[in-house]
Amino acid sequence: MREDVVDALKKCAVALQYGNPRLANAEMGRVLDLAEKEFMPRTRRLIGYFAQALACRAYGPHPKYFSFPSPDWKNSMCSRHGLFGCVSRAIADVVKGKPKRKVHVIELVNHMDIHEQWTTILCFLPDCRDLTNLRLSFLVQENVEFSKESEKRLIEIANNGGIELEYKIIPVNSFTDIDVSLLEMRDGEFVVVNCMFVFSKMLSEALALEKVLLTVRDVIKADIMIVAEHDANHSQSDFLLRFDESLKYYSSLNLEDPFYPDFLKLEAYYRYQICNIVACEGSNRVERHQTWAQWKSLLTHYGFSIDNLSAERAFSGNDWLMNWENGILVSRSTEREKQPLFFIYAWKTSTSPFKSSGSNEG
Repeated sequence: MREDVVDALKKCAVALQYGNPRLANAEMGRVLDLAEKEFMPRTRRLIGYFAQALACRAYGPHPKYFSFPSPDWKNSMCSRHGLFGCVSRAIADVVKGKPKRKVHVIELVNHMDIHEQWTTILCFLPDCRDLTNLRLSFLVQENVEFSKESEKRLIEIANNGGIELEYKIIPVNSFTDIDVSLLEMRDGEFVVVNCMFVFSKMLSEALALEKVLLTVRDVIKADIMIVAEHDANHSQSDFLLRFDESLKYYSSLNLEDPFYPDFLKLEAYYRYQICNIVACEGSNRVERHQTWAQWKSLLTHYGFSIDNLSAERAFSGNDWLMNWENGILVSRSTEREKQPLFFIYAWKTSTSPFKSSGSNEG
């Protein structure tokens, strides 16, 4: 995104923040004029998304920009960046050479097609000879059902890899109120809790994330917890700082990739995120992405430590970089700097003492 466009967007945001509607309208007009002159379609659309978000902040939300995109956005994003392969790697690592060869994966499901997700993950697992039984428990906050065809496909992929598969869908009103008895915990199973892009959405509700983490640690007693999140600084209360960080982050994402068929699904979700981050405040702002350093500090505080993953799945291609530091950090090189984008790490219960903070970020 060109500097003159960024300058106009920032001046419009500043005018809104300090209650100067005339200046905001003037700068918005400049933004739209510059957008028309932008040669790259993806950049032109991105400018439009930030302009729409600022308009929604000024005049109220528009349903067109605040409706949640199709549930398969997460599959598109995770497949695009190889994150599902990392989940498979983590599961393979925890059972390798260990007496526990039965794995129970408890998935916190939030707006996604879990059939497509686990079809992809299972395709990476057949080379894991130490895994004999895999049980999947899906904790879902909405109606999610497998078709008979989907069931057959999942079982077929698992059986081809020599894995006996069973799964269960468990509806929950909230991840903070999990009835653990429904998980039917069994002796001799290695318990993995999989959390793909769900924790950041809990930061808008006081104590929500703390309750979930303590349940995972003290009640479910997971052997490992896999966490994938955006690596960004979008959780701060200062609107202007948040707006500046979001400009850097989404300008670094390649919103148009002709070689990737699902880029439109991803773009629809990023559009939703931009509107939520820029236009919303309070509990309505649910896209509260934090940096890897912030997440590391928070999870360490709640009694977790990093469980090292092997680097067999690491790769870098084009301008996407995947760096391993006992887990995976996805970033993109820009003309000026390396922009962090996502991370995925496995966590285990730490032996360090823990005290509840009694608070969460609002």
